[in-house]
Amino acid sequence: MASKRQASSSEQPDRREKKPKGEEEDDTWSSTLATLKTAPKEKPPATIDGLCPLSTAPGARVYEDYDCTLNQTNISANNNKFYIIQLLEHDGAYSVWSRWGRVGEAGQSKLMPCASLEAAKKDFEKKFREKTKNSWATRENFVAHPGKYTLIEVQPGAGQEVEATLRVDAVDGDKVCKQRVLPCTLDRATQELVSLIFSSDMFRDAMQTMNIDVKKMPLGKLSKQQIARGFEALEELEAALREQPPQATRLEELSSRFYTIVPHNFGRARPPTINSPDLLRAKKDMLLVLADIEVAQSLQAQKEKEEE
Repeated sequence: MASKRQASSSEQPDRREKKPKGEEEDDTWSSTLATLKTAPKEKPPATIDGLCPLSTAPGARVYEDYDCTLNQTNISANNNKFYIIQLLEHDGAYSVWSRWGRVGEAGQSKLMPCASLEAAKKDFEKKFREKTKNSWATRENFVAHPGKYTLIEVQPGAGQEVEATLRVDAVDGDKVCKQRVLPCTLDRATQELVSLIFSSDMFRDAMQTMNIDVKKMPLGKLSKQQIARGFEALEELEAALREQPPQATRLEELSSRFYTIVPHNFGRARPPTINSPDLLRAKKDMLLVLADIEVAQSLQAQKEKEEE
């Protein structure tokens, strides 16, 4: 009898249940969003828009933090446009640089000389209010308004197709770390996992699979906080898709909001409405990879800072 009991107990299935794929994806989504939301807010010094004549002038700079990138997508009207405003200082003189147009294009621009710093500030703040219906002084509590531009957070180099360099496992040609490092004591499987996590090829391959060129973000590299807002916009879209039947107007409105928060270059084509689970999944995957890249680059930058 004992042998039968042993046999029956040994044949019992493993009671540890694996989570369904959908639940695992939801866990990944939730944990990534939490990481982005709690990440410290980075505000590197602004750089002059690369298409501004003063961008190559010695000593020219953006005055304090008077720099903003605005975006607006409205699918029904086929709007997908940006507006950049910067207050510039050069040789003791002040001017306001504006550039606007369709996302992915150079657009139109204007460099307006100002009589004084106060006049330049007034002009900058007036433009910001006209385009967004928000006050520059209270931009930390920005409220998006229908038919107006939305303030988006991008890294220095906004407004031009900047290269989001994947430096996570590369070494600059003239910068070689000379620190002596002890041999790794991790087992080979763990070493390979760590290498994969910091592999630029993995990120590049993932983006290519989704037909997205991470090297050319239409309005600059998005901040962690901006990516988090994109996550939240997709959560609203997901809820709208679950409604029976889904409301086409609502999906169009929420898709416009997502494209406003996470700029896309559609050329002159009308931005597509995210109206199916497959399209939603593709955008979720895109944001997850963008978030992974941003986190990996932050870790690498921190490591390099510690090594200096």
